[in-house]
Amino acid sequence: MWAFLCILGLVFSASDVDSSRILGIFPMASVSHQVVFRALTYELAKRGHELVVITPDPGLPKDRPKDNITEIDISHAYEGFKTLMAKGNPKRGVVITPHDMLKLNKFKVILNCAEEVMKNEELNKILNDDTKKFDLVIGEALYNFPMIYAKRFDTPMIWFSNFQTLGAASGHPFLYPVYFRDRYLNLTLIEKIQQLYIDVVLRLGAVAMSYYEHGLMKQYFGDETPSLDELRDRIDLMFINTNQVFETARPVPPNVIYLGGLHMKPVQPLPKDLKQYLDSSERGVVYVSLGTNVRIAEMDATLLKEFVKAFDKMPYDVLWKYDGIELPWLPKNIKHSKWFPQRDLLHHPNIKAFVTQGGLQSTDEAIDAGVPLVGLPALADQWYNVERYVKHGIGKQLDLVTMRAEDLVAAVIDVVEDESYRENIQKLSQLVKDQPETPLERAVWWTEYVIRNKGAKHLRSPSFNISWSEFLMLDVVLALCGISLLVFVIFVTIVLFLVRKCKLCKTDVKKDTKKVKKN
Repeated sequence: MWAFLCILGLVFSASDVDSSRILGIFPMASVSHQVVFRALTYELAKRGHELVVITPDPGLPKDRPKDNITEIDISHAYEGFKTLMAKGNPKRGVVITPHDMLKLNKFKVILNCAEEVMKNEELNKILNDDTKKFDLVIGEALYNFPMIYAKRFDTPMIWFSNFQTLGAASGHPFLYPVYFRDRYLNLTLIEKIQQLYIDVVLRLGAVAMSYYEHGLMKQYFGDETPSLDELRDRIDLMFINTNQVFETARPVPPNVIYLGGLHMKPVQPLPKDLKQYLDSSERGVVYVSLGTNVRIAEMDATLLKEFVKAFDKMPYDVLWKYDGIELPWLPKNIKHSKWFPQRDLLHHPNIKAFVTQGGLQSTDEAIDAGVPLVGLPALADQWYNVERYVKHGIGKQLDLVTMRAEDLVAAVIDVVEDESYRENIQKLSQLVKDQPETPLERAVWWTEYVIRNKGAKHLRSPSFNISWSEFLMLDVVLALCGISLLVFVIFVTIVLFLVRKCKLCKTDVKKDTKKVKKN
């Protein structure tokens, strides 16, 4: 009996230790972002942790854990995101280049999502309730304001980037470029200068956005809001939703954790009708999807015609994710639908190529399946990703603004018929998969590590949160320059003094010589 009570006590005590309260703040109104965050939060909930999650996409999957996860709905943040989408290239719909992002008003549109969180009444009730406690805050790394919640609840914080590496880990403009760049490979001298200008302005734009965001924080949380440097000191760990093999090997500290492919679930059997279609295709199938944010139906009609013309000319069948009006005049080799089970579909052996916008999730799924790519970047980091296709030899890049049907046909035929593309992506797939655990297992372990140890600041780089002047040791450089200048001045003064002395000596010698001659 006593042994039973001891075991029962251990079970309850272990349960108390293992179950923590976590606040997740993910404001970005984009499904492609939310599926990544949701993979982690739902897994943490399944493991017994209690979560409060701020999201514009609450409760979409039917299998979500309901007992210990509370989702605060900010779906109206999509209105601000639609405003951003409406500012794309008028000839090609939603094409927002890095050059467009240089305009600060585009960054401000992104911050509309942040403001929706800051003014949310349900969250503010939690914030102002002294009885509410959390053990960890996980915040989307596009934003600074989640840090104020970590400070308010005095908890550790994980910064979660759904893009590539952010912050100091970006560093060198060509070795480790920022992810909003449209070019960074095989540049001429003039192109390097142009890209360096874009790199600098993008970084300055990010700084300006941070200060604009800090102004919003003061507006909603009061003038006593800590400085950005104080808030960033709350960050213990950073999650990066990419894989170092695909992206680039950056010199990062141990508190930067790579989680590329986090959202991917085990491959499931395809629906019977889709499987039958793929099995019966004698020519092979090209899958076409431009993601959730790029909607072909909202683009210029000429582009739609170019796509259809290209599909008609392809010597393959085409599966097209298309969400527009019914097109009765489509060629017979095209099968379209508003949705396909993309991850499962890409693993079918009859898929020959994937035409994509170049989003990270689509890229991860294509690499996992070993399917060659044709990239048509349209937004944010997609140019960066698609350039990596070319670098790794796993796909080709086309310009969505200038693309013609012939260009798309030639690119697809090239990646299908040239076996090197499939060989390269299958080799890359093998390298990416060669890990001791899945990205989700890694994310959960590190999340619980931070909770167990009440932070992970001991893993941070010494350069974390120091100013650029300190990082570049400008005080030492200026001191050395000052000393060098002083030594130089002293040296020059001595030389001039000696020269002057020599001249005086020569003058005196000449005078003495003249006197001797006269005598």
